[in-house]
Amino acid sequence: MISLPKSIAAVAAATLGLGLAIAAPAQASDPKPPGDAPTKVVSAYFADWDVYGRGYFVKDIPVDKLNVIQYAFGVPSYDPASGAVGCQILDPWADFQQVYWGGENTVDGVADDPSNPDQHLFGNFNQLQKLKAANPHLKIEISLGGWTKSTWFATLASTQELREKFVASCIDTFIKGDLPGGGWPESAGGPGAAAGLFDGIDLDWEYPTQVADSNVNPTAADRHNATLLAAEFRKQLDAYGQTTGKHYLLTAALPAATSSTKYYELGAFVKSLDWANVMTYDFNVPSSPVSALNTLFAPDPRDPNGKNLTWNTGGTAAYYLLNGVPASKLVIGVPFYGNQYLRTGTKNYGLYTPFDNTGLDPNSLAADTAPQPTYHELVDQAGYVSADGKTGANGYTVRWNVLAGEPYLSSPAATHSFATGPETVPTVISFTSPASVAERVALIKSLKLRGAMVWEISQDSDSHSLMNAISPVLH
Repeated sequence: MISLPKSIAAVAAATLGLGLAIAAPAQASDPKPPGDAPTKVVSAYFADWDVYGRGYFVKDIPVDKLNVIQYAFGVPSYDPASGAVGCQILDPWADFQQVYWGGENTVDGVADDPSNPDQHLFGNFNQLQKLKAANPHLKIEISLGGWTKSTWFATLASTQELREKFVASCIDTFIKGDLPGGGWPESAGGPGAAAGLFDGIDLDWEYPTQVADSNVNPTAADRHNATLLAAEFRKQLDAYGQTTGKHYLLTAALPAATSSTKYYELGAFVKSLDWANVMTYDFNVPSSPVSALNTLFAPDPRDPNGKNLTWNTGGTAAYYLLNGVPASKLVIGVPFYGNQYLRTGTKNYGLYTPFDNTGLDPNSLAADTAPQPTYHELVDQAGYVSADGKTGANGYTVRWNVLAGEPYLSSPAATHSFATGPETVPTVISFTSPASVAERVALIKSLKLRGAMVWEISQDSDSHSLMNAISPVLH
């Protein structure tokens, strides 16, 4: 039997020995959101590669359960040789060139016409434009950077001149919609081709002051430069909004726990934002020393970082509130994927024990060989767990970590189809379920936070189980 804590709001407060009043002063002074910015937020990432991997299209997005889509990703660019600054399209084909020859994967059932010289948008951008037209409540942002494309953020934020050029380029490409041409169809792209598609910009710099995936030139100055960069985005977006009569959103993806203030001048940085999307996940990854949960709702002293009381969703929320982020600008991140650990021990049914993940493939789309299987893979492909997240199958049992407030699957003998052949080993899979989502919804409502963010929408079950659980944030 899975039950929620009696006082969800107390989880964040108790984590740092605080009272619920921590949220009240900020909430009381919060101004009304500008323009038609949503007062409550359910925001989900949609990645341009979703159409390749799962075959998940814009038409599949349950648009009645969210009000913001963050499109991943746009690419900050810099040429050291010429000094050229840019804000580029990641995948022109998927983004705005892919022709939908039939209506089966389109929002409105209407196929594209590449022979029409007046059609300048194809692919995801065209379908998102149609989705917006049919759903006036919907906002769409372009997310810049991410783990693999934050390469040049430190450089682009380092001087006022570079900041101004970079922001102007992003506004030209994504807000004004000036897309590159010269591809196929011949009419695809061009000046203003995507005008009106994006309602704002999401900054996903991972991370100031730190080498993440392939960052260039990170320095201690990044922390302040990030604040200046956000201010420049706010300034130029507002200036352009004066010409269109529109408020353009500015948000950012920020890290969880105490690292947030290591990388950002948190209170100053968020002043430029409409809200901050806090990545309260990846607390543990499959390279951790022991099998552990991807996300924790509450502190668990057994966790490798359990002594850090912010190392969980509630603790992170409290930390943000204490460090100058108003409740009305705080959006809690929810992962739609988990962690898989093989050859675990037997204590705690394998949780918090040493493991050996030899044979798993980060490029795999199969639940039994993916280091971080999605809820879709666990439910719809492998059948390890029911869509409601309560019942295990195929040798797996659903267990509930009472301290962390999170579910996980365990099997003493799960068979995996490795490239070298099948092998049966003890296995633990942490995952997000409708019950763990419900905890976060209750936390958001209790502390009057702005809302929830999802990475990412295609990873949900076919029945939209997790989005069904998260959508009450809007009500």
